[in-house]
Amino acid sequence: QLLCSSAPLAWPAAAQALSWLATPEVGEARLVDHDGRARHLADLLQTPRPVAVSFFYTGCATVCPPQTALLMACCQQWKTRPALRELLMLTISVDPLNDGPSQLRAYGQRFGLPLGEAQGWLLLSGAPREVQRALTAFDVPARPDAHPALLWLGDPARGRWTRTSALNPPQLNGDLFEALR
Repeated sequence: QLLCSSAPLAWPAAAQALSWLATPEVGEARLVDHDGRARHLADLLQTPRPVAVSFFYTGCATVCPPQTALLMACCQQWKTRPALRELLMLTISVDPLNDGPSQLRAYGQRFGLPLGEAQGWLLLSGAPREVQRALTAFDVPARPDAHPALLWLGDPARGRWTRTSALNPPQLNGDLFEALR
């Protein structure tokens, strides 16, 4: 269920009545971050921190740049909220053939992203088969021209997740994230 940005202001209270999704089953998906460091996606999804997962590719000239800018604004706003202060943002490339660590790092620098696990944002790619595992778990097509502006929000400690539009205003997604937690 993708949620549009025209949802009424009372929507977050109603969200508490939603059925939450389980943690996506990513299996042994091994990805690589913007520094070339190997990452097991399952480990990243088992952190006690709140987790947001989005999808992009560095060669995108349409939705990915504004989506990234909006997610940066979301992260800045969310980190002012006590329940979301320790947020970990994971952004997974849908174009593993063209997005290696150097492309991911350059993209992150272009947008001034706070890259690194301690800073709260990891850009991820990897071998096509490994990325496919991750994309399948999050129900995202493995085609750069067909990926949705999808944002998964998770509370790994409770095993509760939901998904929404990455293009929603920061306040709306923040309220949904807090309702989830």
